[in-house]
Amino acid sequence: MSFPFKLPEITYPLVIDTVGKTLAMGEEISVHCHTYGCGHTGRLNLVSIARRRGMNYSSGEAALREVIYCPRCREAGRNDKNVGFIHHTLADPFSKWPRQRNDYAKAKGE
Repeated sequence: MSFPFKLPEITYPLVIDTVGKTLAMGEEISVHCHTYGCGHTGRLNLVSIARRRGMNYSSGEAALREVIYCPRCREAGRNDKNVGFIHHTLADPFSKWPRQRNDYAKAKGE
């Protein structure tokens, strides 16, 4: 990945506590609405958050709630801040998993 801005230096012991460190470590954050009947989910655009708030902006739940909301709940007039976050490794768009799964199905005769 190349970014038009400088990623922070990774120091040890490693604590991934900022948007910049999350990007530098190749991780992503997904957001999930916990309002009953909504269930809206998505991936955060960490690059956009870093551009607006800075690389040292906290990637903790309290800080992200300040800038993230559920658009469906906001449109419906419900509490739009009832969201949760999951930090996980970046999904590899070049993964061979679907191909392997298809090859396995073909081998079984399905």
